Amino acid sequence: MPSPIAQTVRLRSFRDLGLLLPVAALVLGPVGFLAWMGRGGGIGDLVARMNDLGVLATVGRVFLLACSTTLLAATMGVPLAWLTVRSDLPARRFIRWLVPLPLAIPPYIGAIVYQIVFAPAGPLNAFLARTFGFLPETRIVSIYGVPGAAWVLSLFIFPYIFLLVAGGLERMSPSLEEVARATGMSRWAVFFQVTLPMLRPALLGGGLMVFLYAWADFGVVSLLRVRTLTTIVFDYVQGTMDWTIPASLSVFLTLITTAVLAIQLWILGGGTYAQVTSASRPARPVPVGRWRIPAMLFGFLVLLCALGVPLGVLAYQASRLSVPAAWSFLSQQSSFIRNSVWTAASGATVAIFLALVIGWFQARRRIGRGVSIMFQIGYAIPGTVLGLGMVGFFQVALPWVYGSPIVLVLGYLVLFVTPALQGAGAALAQISASLEDAARGLGRGPLGTFWEVTFPLVRPGLVGSWVLVFILCMRELAATLILRPPGFDTLPVRIWIHTMDVGPVPTASLLALVLVAFVALPWLCLVFLGRRGIPVGW
Repeated sequence: MPSPIAQTVRLRSFRDLGLLLPVAALVLGPVGFLAWMGRGGGIGDLVARMNDLGVLATVGRVFLLACSTTLLAATMGVPLAWLTVRSDLPARRFIRWLVPLPLAIPPYIGAIVYQIVFAPAGPLNAFLARTFGFLPETRIVSIYGVPGAAWVLSLFIFPYIFLLVAGGLERMSPSLEEVARATGMSRWAVFFQVTLPMLRPALLGGGLMVFLYAWADFGVVSLLRVRTLTTIVFDYVQGTMDWTIPASLSVFLTLITTAVLAIQLWILGGGTYAQVTSASRPARPVPVGRWRIPAMLFGFLVLLCALGVPLGVLAYQASRLSVPAAWSFLSQQSSFIRNSVWTAASGATVAIFLALVIGWFQARRRIGRGVSIMFQIGYAIPGTVLGLGMVGFFQVALPWVYGSPIVLVLGYLVLFVTPALQGAGAALAQISASLEDAARGLGRGPLGTFWEVTFPLVRPGLVGSWVLVFILCMRELAATLILRPPGFDTLPVRIWIHTMDVGPVPTASLLALVLVAFVALPWLCLVFLGRRGIPVGW
């Protein structure tokens, strides 16, 4: 007869399997379908066709774009984090409050803005032409190509690095740096030999987020005419019914993404990091002295480029429409606004529900770890790849779901349930299981205990996580373009269509402002919750 321990392990294994199978089908099914579709034609034929497309050159271009974006983002995020956390810079609290806000502006909207700024007759080239005596409408500086795309992407995703590095600096004990200073090391030597090595996990984590975002981006590169793997896949989907090339490229893109994640884990696992705690006294502000004015100018210049210019240009462009014309246009777009809101809200709600269930099983029953890993794989899959795979997978496996908005909601679920899991897990980890045991001891059932004890305590964290997932769903473009049913457009899709068809016209700017408002208001609520000490799932 099996021992009680063996029976418990077997029961947990069955429960794990029961949770894992549906998630594995939802996440790995699309990738498996793409692998199966990309097998045809033979390896030789496939290699020849990829050589014709210049895939190796494209991979090199995308790698250059991702590395350049990460370097630019680190150049902005790391100094700002140090200045706002460790220095005596004036207005550092104000700057720190503003720095995360560019995340509320989708990067493809930033691309629209800088298309306007860098246009041949735009304000920057017109100013340079007048200054240096060139002919009017001469394109002196261009935003198109890899440098422009890296610049735009870094402006709107550098807060990822800033937030992680600032958090790492806050948790780091100042005694480590003080001991180094006592040995005679200069401030620069302390920063490079003590501070930066201790920040390696934060730097790698933020850098990885930026690198993968740039690697899999579709909106910015399509608007700024950079040929990447995602644009090749989308062009094939739009222009041909041949699945071999886009499916093979999609699997290739997923494998590279997975390899980057594995390299990060290997680097972090290969070193040891001293424990840093928040229990130590706060670090004494470092005087910036004569660098005060340049540091302030640097901070405000970054915020001007990432926040002031986008909002100002969009507002100016939209103001070129008369009020009646603007209201008439928005009324025509109302159905697309509703589509964006209800699909994003549905995706966020389902994601939070699943995250709460999975998080509770992990925290209280020690099962469900495989489900989290599976959703992390889905989070790392580029939106274009996931969209293409889900279209084919649901067309074959669940044809009654294919062609409905349900597929779009499921796509959001696969892409963004991981942030919800992080938020739910953090909230549940702060609740002692003894509270639930006490309620059960007083006669409450499992549901009563959850509703009366657990849920009220985790609700603030769940609200913050819901807002975060809602924002991510609202601004998603790549997967939405492929997964949406015919005629079922969302705000990001309409902005992309308007800009690709006729350029960054006032109507596109007006739609972009509406989307920024829908994203920024919940984001401000999220920042407010975080500043009040409420866990927000970030």
